[in-house]
Amino acid sequence: MLLVTDLQRGGTPLRIARLASGLREAGVDVCVGCLAPRGPVSEALERAGVPTFACEAKHPRDFGALFRLADYVRRFRPDLIHATLTHANVAARLVGLYLRIPVITSTATIEVERRWHRWAERLTGRLDHGHIVNSNTLAEHVARTFRLPRGRIHVVPPSIELPPCCDQRTQVRATLGLAAQEFVVLWAGRFDPVKRLDLVIQCAEALRDVPARFLLAGDGPERPRIEQLLTRSSAAGTVHLLGWRDDLDVLMAAADAFLLPSRTEGMPNAVLQAMAAGLPVVASDTPTLRELAGGGERICLVPRDQPKAFADALLALRAEPQRAAELGQRAAAWAREHLNPRETVAATLRVYRSVLSARCRAAQPASGRAPHTDR
Repeated sequence: MLLVTDLQRGGTPLRIARLASGLREAGVDVCVGCLAPRGPVSEALERAGVPTFACEAKHPRDFGALFRLADYVRRFRPDLIHATLTHANVAARLVGLYLRIPVITSTATIEVERRWHRWAERLTGRLDHGHIVNSNTLAEHVARTFRLPRGRIHVVPPSIELPPCCDQRTQVRATLGLAAQEFVVLWAGRFDPVKRLDLVIQCAEALRDVPARFLLAGDGPERPRIEQLLTRSSAAGTVHLLGWRDDLDVLMAAADAFLLPSRTEGMPNAVLQAMAAGLPVVASDTPTLRELAGGGERICLVPRDQPKAFADALLALRAEPQRAAELGQRAAAWAREHLNPRETVAATLRVYRSVLSARCRAAQPASGRAPHTDR
């Protein structure tokens, strides 16, 4: 059973859906659930033949969701629960303890916004049987901040479905109404405060004297506020809200740079996709992105939070197209070597088997005979 806080469109839910698909291809019976009401990713999973459920939590302190989760666990009778994100981690640990089902949890980002997450993970972390992260930086963070034993933390590499080569730049630009001489900056993701979309708008304002366009592909709770900001912005005519798009590879073919000024991140799907597409990335200098950047060889990191610093980085790429192309080429080479979905699934299965084997050994009677099981 894969469990996550919600199944709205966003990096983590989409990553969970991709993992579910890979596990099914590997012969694993898998179901996917969330604590919140159903979302668009739930529907996509159902169409793909993956059973889903939703615990219909109305707010973070809706403890009734725990009882509903326990009911679903009894119904599906999983051998293992794999949860991701703090709310789902805590719920899975408590229900797993009650129903005596092993639990593996996951951390997807270095959380700086909600300090109570740290305490929730510390208080309940000892109940799980393993913790999965997708980078060495996150492994160090989890060991230090959540105080989990390093031996229980497993690094499983991230992956994406590598985009097909899209060489129709001129045609795509014409379809989007973009002039050939315009410098096009793409942002993609969930409209959330941590993404600092207001900084993206301020970058667009700083580049208003340059023929530039900013494409924002995504949606989420921050969208009304961003729309309101744009009504008062001098860059209103150059920033375009495209809504949620499933064709990021096409948008990336039309763009000259990808911008991600988030306050904190894990290994963002959109950045990985941009790297695989050979699109130069300008991003915040956060610990996980620092690991991904490879000393600045693959991503241009901005160490300061001022919009001008991000705007200057974009202008430097525009002024030095050869440098921008080399940055994108190095990123694409790395992505095609390391972002293998099958390896991510295989590494995840190795963690599952390790946990289940250890549990089986612990349950084995002193006589050495395995206990009876109907599994």
